[in-house]
Amino acid sequence: MSDVRYQCPHCGQAFEGSSEYAGTETECPSCGKTFKLEAIGTVSAERPNGLMCYFGIFRQYVKFSGRTRRREFWYAFLFNWIVLFCAGFIDGCIFDEYDDYQYLIPGLYILASLIPMIAIQFRRLHDTNKSGWWWLLLPLPVVNLAYFVWLMDDGDKGRNRFGPDPKGR
Repeated sequence: MSDVRYQCPHCGQAFEGSSEYAGTETECPSCGKTFKLEAIGTVSAERPNGLMCYFGIFRQYVKFSGRTRRREFWYAFLFNWIVLFCAGFIDGCIFDEYDDYQYLIPGLYILASLIPMIAIQFRRLHDTNKSGWWWLLLPLPVVNLAYFVWLMDDGDKGRNRFGPDPKGR
């Protein structure tokens, strides 16, 4: 399992390995010289799948700091709508004859996913070096269009004021 990135101080070659080996001596696979392993960063998934991204919003339930990749945000957004549609369908099948309970399942799901979806939007804005508080101006028509463009924009390369690049660039 490779979860951290190491770099040889002699030849500069970077490679991935387990964090449990940090601090031990090893031989560089490129130049063959011995050096002490010191992690230079974590290894992120190159291509996270949709379910990983969707469940990731619930693992980071109230994390408003940091950055989120564009792929992670849009997969989470897509799966959120799919689950909401399914919840509405199930609600319609179960509570069709009971008007008092209509929209109960989708309503409970919206309550459960509201904070994580706001948090991932904050982190997505952070990736484009914008404050997450732009989210509050979402009801304004012009800002709404700019907000959508910001969510679709590629994140800043390298570290910005909100943290390291989630793509590891």
